[in-house]
Amino acid sequence: MSNPIQLIWKDKEALSIAAAYHFVSAAAKSIAANNRFTVAFSGGSTPKRLFEILATPTFSNNIDWKKVFIFWSDERFVPHTSDESNYKMSRTALLDHIRIPRKNIFVTPTKGEPAACASEYEASVKAILGKSAQFDLTLLGMGDDGHTASLFPGTTILTETKRLVKEVWVESKQTWRISFTYTLINKSKEVMFLVGDANKYPILKKIFAKNSKLLYPVQGVAPQKGQTIWMLDEAAVTGK
Repeated sequence: MSNPIQLIWKDKEALSIAAAYHFVSAAAKSIAANNRFTVAFSGGSTPKRLFEILATPTFSNNIDWKKVFIFWSDERFVPHTSDESNYKMSRTALLDHIRIPRKNIFVTPTKGEPAACASEYEASVKAILGKSAQFDLTLLGMGDDGHTASLFPGTTILTETKRLVKEVWVESKQTWRISFTYTLINKSKEVMFLVGDANKYPILKKIFAKNSKLLYPVQGVAPQKGQTIWMLDEAAVTGK
């Protein structure tokens, strides 16, 4: 990893509030510099709380949503109406409560063949981001097996170097998913991990050790020219 910043908060609520302030600041800076803010959302319970906070007037009124463009770093291959859908979670927690143009929301296609949907989503990324394919902010989480996005241990997507978005069969879940690859994630100007709970402690301890070995997919996230910020709660860093 490339000199990541670790910020530790009392609990997941404090972590989520801090992440919301960071989101507002990052959006303002990007819009001031480039007249837009491109962000990749992630799934999971911790991002859900962040989205709920962003939906409140205190935060949403400080974001120029007309200039925000939203993608998802990974998605389960389920209908958008499914409770398993990362998009549905984001919609109910945030998108239904803010004034953002529908054309600024790029939902991962999940109808048809996974490979075709992945290619379609990659084309959408390229159309909006251009040759650089660089997100201003990519939000990620980490599973207790060390996966991030849908980059799971032992999957073929881990060695993908050309594609930006790819389908991946997750044997442990018996399901297809569509995910950003390392190639796309590591182009980001900023990657922000949201990680809470004591069950994440064993992996965090290993990956932040002085002479850490490459054991988990999350360790492949190392933005080439960007910054990585780990937003952690005390339980995740103490195991208590």
